[in-house]
Amino acid sequence: MIGGLIDAEVEALHHSLRKSLATGKYSNNQNNIGNTLLTEEDRDNLHAHSLRIKSHMPRATFNELREKFSHKMDIDSEYKMLKCFEGLTAITPMKIDCCINSCIAYTARYSHSDLCDFCGERRFDAQEKPRRQFSYMPLVPQLQGLFAQEDTVEKLSYRHQYDHSPGTVNDVFDGEIYRSLQDKFVLVDGIQKNYKYFSGRNDIAFSLATDGYLLFGRYRK
Repeated sequence: MIGGLIDAEVEALHHSLRKSLATGKYSNNQNNIGNTLLTEEDRDNLHAHSLRIKSHMPRATFNELREKFSHKMDIDSEYKMLKCFEGLTAITPMKIDCCINSCIAYTARYSHSDLCDFCGERRFDAQEKPRRQFSYMPLVPQLQGLFAQEDTVEKLSYRHQYDHSPGTVNDVFDGEIYRSLQDKFVLVDGIQKNYKYFSGRNDIAFSLATDGYLLFGRYRK
């Protein structure tokens, strides 16, 4: 964990800025400030961070490289560069309390619970701080980031431009469920809207798949 950011968050922030290197610009849609020019320092930090993530470089090794070559290059600490990236991408992780044994997240009906209903472990320590938290990357800012680059917008238009050939299945957009939804009006809380599913050019189709998993890669009894 780096300054409250776990590796999954680091990768999400890195992904959001990856295309910025090609143009030197990034559009922060959430704050509606238009294109912000990346400085040379931002670009150097992003390249350095990209190298660490892609090569699975240990954090200790990364910090030693910064120290050994500090007379030739000025690379920020990971904490500082990630805070900078966080501002550029407008993506701020949400910390959510969870059971020390990964049984539940303290949300919805568990939001006011002090004990886990399954294992009985306490939610807070002696200092009234959560004993464990996981990080949630808000979806909306990530979707906004997808529309910040022209080439990504063009790729996203593939679904809208896809030409279905009856009787053939070449893509997920040839699927029966997807095709049937296109003929139905959107319902929100039982109220019919005046537009159909996936009728807009910028509509995005999501597919959700779930399986058993452990939030922290281990389960402690």
